[in-house]
Amino acid sequence: MKLEIEITEDEIRSALERNVLKAIADQTNKWGCDQYIRASVKEQWQAAVDEMIGEILRDSGELRTKIIEQIERKLRSQVTAAMKLKEEK
Repeated sequence: MKLEIEITEDEIRSALERNVLKAIADQTNKWGCDQYIRASVKEQWQAAVDEMIGEILRDSGELRTKIIEQIERKLRSQVTAAMKLKEEK
């Protein structure tokens, strides 16, 4: 009796990925991991929030410009549609 099985590279990659994810889950379930994560988040929280606020403030002018452009485009298309409707009548 001869048995042949073909295993693709994607199947091997998928199996390895499952094993890595299981190893990561096992490591994170160990005692002390939750405390480490909480301490790390607490330590980096203020810097992360400050960076996000700074990014929003730096981009606010650009964002405002984009919003204005979108509103102008929408108004132009509405005016054009209204003019076409008026011409048809």
